[in-house]
Amino acid sequence: MADRPIITLLTDFGWGDGHIGVMKGVILDINPDCLIVDLAHHISPHDVMGAAFVLGQTYTFFPPGTIHVAVVDPGVGGPRKPLVLEAGDYLFVGPDNGVFTLVLKQEEGVRVYELIEERFRLPRVSQTFHGRDIFAPAAAHLSLEVTPEEMGPAVDINELTTLAIPDPVLDGEALLGEVIWVDHFGNLVTNISQEALGAFAPDETIEIEIKGERVRGLKTSYEEGEEGEVIALWGSAGFLEIALKERNLHSELGWGRGEKVRIRRRQ
Repeated sequence: MADRPIITLLTDFGWGDGHIGVMKGVILDINPDCLIVDLAHHISPHDVMGAAFVLGQTYTFFPPGTIHVAVVDPGVGGPRKPLVLEAGDYLFVGPDNGVFTLVLKQEEGVRVYELIEERFRLPRVSQTFHGRDIFAPAAAHLSLEVTPEEMGPAVDINELTTLAIPDPVLDGEALLGEVIWVDHFGNLVTNISQEALGAFAPDETIEIEIKGERVRGLKTSYEEGEEGEVIALWGSAGFLEIALKERNLHSELGWGRGEKVRIRRRQ
């Protein structure tokens, strides 16, 4: 565990409205010793799937005991529950809207509690900013060693909202996947892991098809290939990525999330 409690913030707020800053102010007012890390704040507005992907690929790189706050919350003020999760070595705070899907997929023995105890909220809770009024103060109190059990009743993990994040599937002589994330550079991240492809065929023997474009084999880095060439390679998260060498594939070709990817063994 780190010497100072660490709280990360993942939102779709951007930087223009002061929302991130006021959440930090609430946390520091309760626990001035916190170390606050901005994980990501330019998730597309209301993009719960994108937030789930970013959180799922980053949370384990922090020290044990880190508290991850995820507030991409298009249903704020509605019936979805505010939650705290104990999962592995970490705590997670945020809405029950699917943002913790990949955490639940990767961790066993997760315990979940509803954030309803008023003493761990701000005195006045708005219907539009639970990040400030519920999630930030809850995280700050957790950093002071308040236990999740003190914050509200246990929630059945089987009742949590989860997103339908597809797994790659075998279809005859092909491995079928799809794009699940577009990064800042316009590269397409697929749901095809190194393990899934390794069980299908060696990297150098495959042909990848997307939107009628065929890519033979994988590059080992973004440095390889010619400018403007569609290339494929393993990304840092261990998933197959498709890119336009030194350009933005998403903006130039319009390819994005949900595009189908078909992998065959070359003849």
